[in-house]
Amino acid sequence: MAKPFWSIAAAAALGGCVSLPATAPETVGPEPVAVAAPTPATDYMKESAEVAALLAYYQELLDLPAEELKREYQSVSQSFARDRSELSRLRLALLMCVPGVSWRDDAKLLALLDGTASRKAPPDSSPRRQFIVLLQKLVAERQKEQKRADELQQKLDAMLTIERNLRGRRTQKK
Repeated sequence: MAKPFWSIAAAAALGGCVSLPATAPETVGPEPVAVAAPTPATDYMKESAEVAALLAYYQELLDLPAEELKREYQSVSQSFARDRSELSRLRLALLMCVPGVSWRDDAKLLALLDGTASRKAPPDSSPRRQFIVLLQKLVAERQKEQKRADELQQKLDAMLTIERNLRGRRTQKK
């Protein structure tokens, strides 16, 4: 009794498969290719990768000898003068952030960062903008600390002058 039931079930299942076409219908001409338009998510990922590459570039700069660093600065500076792209602007900014270089100019660096197109992007939507804001804050902090160091040096120099004057008076009294 169970045997005929399974036979009928198998025949019905196989019969249902017969009604399906064996091959896909042929299409005339090439298949349409879906081109994905850039989405905010892909732009964000692209910018994140660019920022990571810029950070790696800065790390490489810190390891360069002085002569190679100078050649890199000249090369990137010339490249920026030619194309004024956002990437060359940020590379030049990073070169200007390297400690102890003769071309370090915080005012010029801030002007360079203020001119970036990413500066106008919404704060949370652009990793590049976040990177630029970080650089600006670091430069502003460095300027504040340099100003404080200069003030302390002036006070120290004034105290040393007072001390010399006092010693000069003591030797004159004797």
